[in-house]
Amino acid sequence: MSTKQSVDGASGPPRTSEFIEARRADASPFEETLWDALDGIPDPHIPVSLVEMAMVYDVTAEDGHVDVEMSFPCMGCPAYDMIKNDVRSCLRVIDGVDDVDVEVVWDPVWSKDMLTEEVREKMHESGIGL
Repeated sequence: MSTKQSVDGASGPPRTSEFIEARRADASPFEETLWDALDGIPDPHIPVSLVEMAMVYDVTAEDGHVDVEMSFPCMGCPAYDMIKNDVRSCLRVIDGVDDVDVEVVWDPVWSKDMLTEEVREKMHESGIGL
């Protein structure tokens, strides 16, 4: 596993996958703030954040409106509404955010290959096999 700068600026293993890093590459400073806020929302079933789980695919902001594209590891997850509400609630309290739309997308389909080794280890330590 390579060591590179993590999202929070510390060196060490990356906290997000190359897939997510590529999606964040063109983010404005304000959008980076939004990504960082979303990184604080835990997955309700697994001890990692939605961003670490590679469930947040894109975040865009324009004139107070924020669009979040995200996916889920499986269709029919009973926590869909709760997670989408968590995303909206998390972002609405940030200065400059007036409204938030969350769109669930299935392309690309979420895959465990989107997870970093660090996230896989956290899951393994929690008794979750991949």
